[in-house]
Amino acid sequence: MESNFLDALLELPLFQGLGKNDVNQIMETAQIDFVKCASGKRVAQQDTPCKGLIFLLKGTLTQHTYSDDHSYGFCERVSAPSVLQPESLYGLHPRYTHSYTAQTEAQIIIVSKSSVNQVFMKYEVFRLNVINLLSTLVFRSQRLLWQAAAENTEQHIMKFIHRHAQYPAGEKIVEITMEELGRQLNDTRINISKALNDMQKRNLVLLRRKKIVVPALEKLPYK
Repeated sequence: MESNFLDALLELPLFQGLGKNDVNQIMETAQIDFVKCASGKRVAQQDTPCKGLIFLLKGTLTQHTYSDDHSYGFCERVSAPSVLQPESLYGLHPRYTHSYTAQTEAQIIIVSKSSVNQVFMKYEVFRLNVINLLSTLVFRSQRLLWQAAAENTEQHIMKFIHRHAQYPAGEKIVEITMEELGRQLNDTRINISKALNDMQKRNLVLLRRKKIVVPALEKLPYK
């Protein structure tokens, strides 16, 4: 495998603690497919079976997620290097919970689930990294239940955006009407509109037709 691809893989938490020779041996032994994706190509689809690990080695993807009733959506970027939802490979419902589309030309590696089980899992460090990743996801999910309640409409909106974001920084786009956001937050459209316009005046969000654009999530206060 090319050295720059190995370097990208070594940056991922799943390979933390493994040496370059170890990762090279893993990838040479496993059944893998190298795929070059043109801009606009769908890489993975929400609610479809996850049959392997997808590693993004170069380029940028758009991660798009819809609510169960498709009343709103959430969009953010995924930059290389990254692995797409390794937690979706196992469990009772091994399906993707997000859709991924190439925003730029992207290079990815697809590793079959059988290869993950037969090759990757032979390495104790890799198994521990998988456990750490899953434990972190469980911890974050549990902590959401115990966060302080929002005190006003603006805080409700900020919490809504942060809780739907998978990555803690960068641009986020919420595809939602003010009426639907009010329904989700059990608030009135008037209160939602006033809070969003106040946030726009402070350059925290940009309001578009049926969209709320957050230029930089790390600059959006969250308590």
